[in-house]
Amino acid sequence: MMDREELGGRVLRCRKALGWSQEELARRVGYRGQSAIREIEAGKVRKPGKLLELAKALAVQPEWLAHGQGEMVLQVVSGARQQGYMLQEEVSSFMANHFTLVPRYAVQASAGPGLEVHSEQIVDHLAFKTEWLRAAMGLDPHKLALITARGDSMEPAIGDGDLLLLDMREIRTLDPSIYVVRMDQSLIAKRLQRLLDGRIRIQSDNPLYGAEEVYPHEVQILGRIVWIGRKV
Repeated sequence: MMDREELGGRVLRCRKALGWSQEELARRVGYRGQSAIREIEAGKVRKPGKLLELAKALAVQPEWLAHGQGEMVLQVVSGARQQGYMLQEEVSSFMANHFTLVPRYAVQASAGPGLEVHSEQIVDHLAFKTEWLRAAMGLDPHKLALITARGDSMEPAIGDGDLLLLDMREIRTLDPSIYVVRMDQSLIAKRLQRLLDGRIRIQSDNPLYGAEEVYPHEVQILGRIVWIGRKV
């Protein structure tokens, strides 16, 4: 199938979908500066010398990028795959280059008095753009996990059923963030504050719930909550 969009428009659309600047795309393609990308997107260059490199960087098919013909990302090949089956290796390559599959665990963190952990099985994965995780959030894509919140003690910040993205890197200092903590075989999502005497204050946002103070050996800090997903 052929579209009426010019090459420059396709490049611009793909670049913005990936969240890249012209400078970033130029670097990935091998251009010395952003001017080459700017001219391509402006329609001044119809046949870029680095078309193959450009298509690879954008994770699209060269024929589609150049002429708007064929499949954008996935190919359908001869034989049985003409029935509509896609090339798994192309899907895997695209996902590996641009997205991180973060595991979601079958555990719930209580935004209340605490939920006992019965299983830590991975139930599925959610895809996050790797560039966003690294550049915008400052995270290590390989040290993340997703769990579900239960209860109302952290409202309005966290509601019942919210999806929580955890930064699982080692916690060296406590800031005003919300953390997921294991205490007495239960998981809780609370704000933490280190007191002058070395103890840790565990605080809810909901004023209906009180705070408690514990010694560091009584709790295990599993991760810092860096993103919350919810229904609207």
